Order: sequence, then C-alpha cells, then structure tokens
Amino acid sequence: MTERFWRRYWLSDHDQRACPLRLLSTHEACAGGRLPTRVLMPLNLTRRNEYGYPQVLASACRRPSNGGPPVPRTDPPIFFVSYARADVEHPPFLESLEVFVKDLGARVAGKLAIPIDGVSFTDANIHTGELWSDHIRDALMQCRVGLALYSPHYFARRWCGKEFQVLLTRSRPTIGGTGIVPVRWEKDIPDPPPCAARLQYNEDAFPPEYGTRGMRQLVALRSVALQAYEDSIDVLACRIVAEAVAQRLTPLQHLDFETTPSAWEASSEADPYSHMQGRISKTCFVFLSKHGWDWVPYEADAAKIGALAQRITGELGLRYEEIPCDAALPQKLKEANDSDVPTVLFGDPTSCLAEPFMQSLRHYDTQYLLNCATLVPWEPGTKDNIETDPRWLRLKREVCPQKTESPPPYHEWRSIFSQDELNLKTRTLIEQIRSRVMKQLVSNQDRGGGARRVEDSVVAKSAAALGILTQSLSRLAGPSR
Repeated sequence: MTERFWRRYWLSDHDQRACPLRLLSTHEACAGGRLPTRVLMPLNLTRRNEYGYPQVLASACRRPSNGGPPVPRTDPPIFFVSYARADVEHPPFLESLEVFVKDLGARVAGKLAIPIDGVSFTDANIHTGELWSDHIRDALMQCRVGLALYSPHYFARRWCGKEFQVLLTRSRPTIGGTGIVPVRWEKDIPDPPPCAARLQYNEDAFPPEYGTRGMRQLVALRSVALQAYEDSIDVLACRIVAEAVAQRLTPLQHLDFETTPSAWEASSEADPYSHMQGRISKTCFVFLSKHGWDWVPYEADAAKIGALAQRITGELGLRYEEIPCDAALPQKLKEANDSDVPTVLFGDPTSCLAEPFMQSLRHYDTQYLLNCATLVPWEPGTKDNIETDPRWLRLKREVCPQKTESPPPYHEWRSIFSQDELNLKTRTLIEQIRSRVMKQLVSNQDRGGGARRVEDSVVAKSAAALGILTQSLSRLAGPSR
C-alpha cells in the first residue's frame, strides 16, 4: 500500500461550506506543478494535526486546466522575515540570510509536520523597485508570525519601522507572547526603540554564543560552531511554532504602506525625551521646509530629504530620529547638544524665510551648539550668483546674521548646489561631529563627576571606527540609556 502523507491547509469560509471534507494523498495533492499563493482567513476545522493545522481537503484545491488531479493552494507563510536591506548588501551577508531562513524554515516545517515550501517569506529576490509589491503586502497581512532581525540598520530604516508597525497593529499580546519573534541579528544593538526593546531577544534559552556573536556571525561560523548554531535555530523555531499555534497576529483585510507610520517614529513621538538618548549611536534631524520629510531639494534626483537622512544614518549604522520644527525646537536642540547627540538641520532656502521656520532659525542664531550641523542646499543655477540671491541676502541679514557672518563648525550656508554635494557633506558632517564627541568622551571625565569603565561595546566600536584607540583606556562614558 502506498504510504500516505497529509498536506495541511487553512480553508476559507466558502471552501468549508461548499465542499465535503476529503483527505488527499501526497500524490493527489502534489500533482499539477507549482501552487498559487493567494489564501483567505484560517478557520477551525475538525481534522487537524497535533499543532492545530488543518489537513488538506478536496475543497481547498483548484483543478489544473489540463484536467489533471486537484492541486491544493499554498498557505500564507508561517513567518514573515523583516530585515534591513543594508544588512545584506555585502554578498556574504546575503548568503548568511538565505542560509538562516532556509534552515529555520526547515526546522519549523519539521516541528509542524508541514511541507517546507511557503513556510517563510522574505523579499530577498524582489528587486528594489518592488519594495512595496503585492507579494510583501499579502505576506505581511496574513503571516502567522513576524520574525524581526534586530540590527543597527534595522532601527535606522523607516521601511523596517513600517513593517514592524504592521506587526504591532496585528498583534494581540497575551502572557505567552505577541506574535513577533525578535532575532539578535547583529551582536551590537544600540538602544532599540521602546516598542522593540520590550520584546525579549536575548533570553537564557539561547546558547551563550548567540548573545556574544549575534545570529549572523553564528551562521557564518556554523562550520566551526555548529552546535551553537543548531541550538539557536532550534530555540527560534520553537518560539515560531508556539506563536503560530497561538495565532496572536490577526489577519488584515487591507494595508496601505504609504499611510502606515514607522514604529520607530511613533516611539520617538511617544517619548518626549527620546532626542536626548543614544549619544553618538544616533543622529537627530530637523527639516526646515514646508514639505518636511518629503522635501525634494533636487528634482532631477527625486530624492526626499527624509529618505536621504535615513539612508545615510543606516549606512553609518546609526539610529535616526526626526525633531519637529515647532515652538519646542530651540529647547530640544539644546537638550540634544547637552546629551551629546549629533543633530543636523536641513534648510530649504525659500521655506526658511517663512514662518514658523524663520522664527526657529532666529532663535537658533542665538544658540551656540557644537553638536549641530546646518546644511542649506541651493539650486544648481544659483551657484554663480549666490551672493546676490535675494533669499541669501534676507537669510544673512534678517534670519541668521551671526551664524552666517561667522559660521560655527559644521555649517554649510552656501556651498551645496547638487545632490552629490548634499550627500557627501551630510555624511562628512555627521562623522565629524561624532568624532569630536567621541574624543571628548575619551579625554574628559563624565559630567556626573566620574567616568565609567569601557562597558558599552557600541561606544567602543564607534570609537575604533573613528580611529580612536580604546584598548588601553580604562574609562569611557557610554551612551545614556
């Protein structure tokens, strides 16, 4: 007798009502080639395996156009992988992600006794131009579990924050979990936003190497640290299975990515002191434009100023935060400066001459903040006549006479006339401010009266990246928590 294996499937309302329940053998279920991907809401059925997953039913099948045996539709993914693209731009890092997802998917499929195909979803093979494709939207709306790969890049990316926000929106937390399984992808994770920090990502169930190396390094070193890698995969697989069975993520019927806020921005808005946290592990930005984050300084490049800021901070491995331009701006700039948080102001030459931006800049002109940079991008055609441009004349006479007459460090009032110059100068100024702050932290005692030992690996790593040797230093102030 041919041995029978059962494929599991979630049925729609219509499928359950319209057709009788008939189990299909592997030969019947798999005939006909590759399976389509669309599926509706899961329902409780009478025939389930030990983990609560329904067995495949004849009603859950489509019949191929060639008249062959019925073919079951695939499930929504058990888990959706949310990660930062910047973490996999290096080919070996992309390979590590692919190996990790494949091995984890196989382990989850084994524990649930379901086919491995369709267990996980990752957009690794979707081109950059399709970031918000229907593939991602459907998987994010219907997956049983969200797998978030924590890293500095992850918390600096607005798109990752949007994915995380969708998972938070779908989550119905209980004492046992939230439906979201975080992964310490990188060893060093500086100050995760509160919404992410409250999810346990380094519990005792993992082997010690998981916390000291991070999952990405364990994947790369699996040939010499196989047991630690296998144990970590098993812990994550068990958590995914438990969350999938508990069904703590409610499916969505509709999802608009454009209007979905980033969870990282929402966390900052909910914390009135967030701009004072992180020191050199983050950078704050102020957009002095009537278009705010969506301002496009150079139409030919169509790059939004907010996207540029987030991209650069992500490439530098920093957290991103926006400080709104309102009546509280001068005080927040001072507090960020006193807390050693680098801050960058981008000024639209036209908007700077209108309220509320003009009043904010006038107040800023009276402040001396060494951790602040100011960049004003001008149209390419104004380069030869910038000194007589009416906007520049008003800016230096009526708005910021002190800072334009004697510019403090990190201020670029009339030297940026292209997208490339804006990109380069933004990155350069952020690195210069971070370098100055780091050197100050190394050479001076902590403001509280006594510096602490070098305990924060993020600060030490940042110092090394800036060319500051910390091996022989016994004291170094870490980021405020």
